[in-house]
Amino acid sequence: MTKSKKNEAANKAVETITSYKGFDKNLQCRGFQYEIGKTFEHKGKVEACGSGFHACEYPLDLFGYYAPGELNRFAVVEQSGDLSRGDDDTKVASKSITIKAEVDIPFLVKAAIEYTTSRCEPIKEDSPSFTDE
Repeated sequence: MTKSKKNEAANKAVETITSYKGFDKNLQCRGFQYEIGKTFEHKGKVEACGSGFHACEYPLDLFGYYAPGELNRFAVVEQSGDLSRGDDDTKVASKSITIKAEVDIPFLVKAAIEYTTSRCEPIKEDSPSFTDE
């Protein structure tokens, strides 16, 4: 790699996203043991639904993988490094994941509402739904 390519790579900002992760009652996912407050690094290729640490950007997508109830636990996480997004929902695989805090179902519902409303846009004036009354 040339010196300019190295500098370009070093200056490239690392994308960090907030997402939500499900676990079993022991804070494990697919046999991997997690811990609140810790950061974990994946070695190797990152591919959604294949490899890396997985979580969902939309909180309620978690329930497709971990049903709500006493047998499962949930956390807000930060993902960074290489990111790979799936096609079916908001699942994201990452090279790095930090387990920020354990959360409950009411927290996930509130986060889902915030996720949705933050993406809403005003109705355009040329829309059939627009009214100025």
